[in-house]
Amino acid sequence: MLFSRRIKLLLFLAISLFSACQREEAFAPVVIDPPLQPLLDLFVAEGRQRGMNIDMSRLSAVIADIPETKVLGRCAQGSISGSTLTIDAAFWSSATIWEKEYVVFHELGHCALNRRHLEEQKPDGSCKSIMQSGTSGCKMIYNAQTRSGYLDELFSP
Repeated sequence: MLFSRRIKLLLFLAISLFSACQREEAFAPVVIDPPLQPLLDLFVAEGRQRGMNIDMSRLSAVIADIPETKVLGRCAQGSISGSTLTIDAAFWSSATIWEKEYVVFHELGHCALNRRHLEEQKPDGSCKSIMQSGTSGCKMIYNAQTRSGYLDELFSP
């Protein structure tokens, strides 16, 4: 009887360990395309300057073809596997540094900050937020002069 209990206990432990190892494999490895790393680091630094500690340890970021037209980037959020930021390869190859930063920061707003689109306009017709969807008709002017204000809004609590 005691021998049977020990065997059952050992069998239970072996199954538990095997199951735990399988659960670990459910976590996808993080992949960062090297050209995106400086913008990811900049995003974290800008958030830190505004009092936010941003954990992107489970975020993958890749440059790849996005088949939908007019989609420059996307964030696929996963509960177990982490999130994946995808930037369209055709956009990336022709965009300015301001355009790249804007799109990456917008998508990180979704992936890292859980922000939704904000379609509000300022009185002059410009977009109130970097988190606008592009369908509201506001004017997005993201450059050296407007960047700080947009980032203050992006990282606001």
